[in-house]
Amino acid sequence: MALRRAGRRARGATAYVTLEPCAHHGKTPPCADALIRAGVVEVVYAQGDSNPLTSGKGPLRLKAAGVRVRRARAPSDLLEPYRRHLGRRRPWVIAKWAMTLDGKIAARGGDSRWVTSDAARRWAHENLRAHADAILVGAGTVRADDPALTNRGKGRQPLRIVVCGREPLPRGARVLGPRTLLAVPKGFRAPRGTDTLVCGARGRVDVRRLLAALRARGIGRLLVEGGAAILGAFFDAGVVDQVAVFLGPKIVGGALGLAPVGGEGKARMASAPPIRDAIFHRFGGDLLVEGYLG
Repeated sequence: MALRRAGRRARGATAYVTLEPCAHHGKTPPCADALIRAGVVEVVYAQGDSNPLTSGKGPLRLKAAGVRVRRARAPSDLLEPYRRHLGRRRPWVIAKWAMTLDGKIAARGGDSRWVTSDAARRWAHENLRAHADAILVGAGTVRADDPALTNRGKGRQPLRIVVCGREPLPRGARVLGPRTLLAVPKGFRAPRGTDTLVCGARGRVDVRRLLAALRARGIGRLLVEGGAAILGAFFDAGVVDQVAVFLGPKIVGGALGLAPVGGEGKARMASAPPIRDAIFHRFGGDLLVEGYLG
């Protein structure tokens, strides 16, 4: 796209790219060939490609065509999901939730609309959902909130995944339909015509089996939006790579208000994994904390 926009201005120019130009046919033709045809004289890239289909081949093809190639040091956060997708054989997992200042995602009656403002929710659609290959929630969230799990900002529509247990999903749930996958244990009765993935037994889905199956389907970036049982299962399994936590300036109170992360949890504070490289965004009175684990 950049080369098409540049047109003739690309001839004789230097191209700066994050990942080394590829030399294989995937969803698009080889990047190295496009750079050669455009007439660039130099290519500077920040990271090598660990994909065995193309690793190192693009720079060699460029050099053979007389293009200067050099590698420059640069932050690698943009490529971390891609590298882990290849190396760990599972998707990059982002855990996202919104909670009040006293750590509640819903009031005692189950009401969760809305913890944060329109601006915060719009940011989540444009910067999280729009860049995810799939969004995942549990069946409890579907029964409680009836979410559509669509991207209402610009960009593509991700695959919608619902993790089911023993209880059936409500008929007419908005999430059911095209581009929806049900992750179910053996014996679960799914609605007729629904795409299902069996990855568990005894009423429970195995998180690691699910992630391996999603990678086999080409899912590289998975956004996990809850509820508490689902988030707890992913944290207990140690497979969360990134968190995006929205804080709304509200106090719900009460012992029956819902906390965001369930599961077994940690026995000691020292065992809690720290969030590294945390960054903060403000949306009026709302705050977003983003960071990485591992």
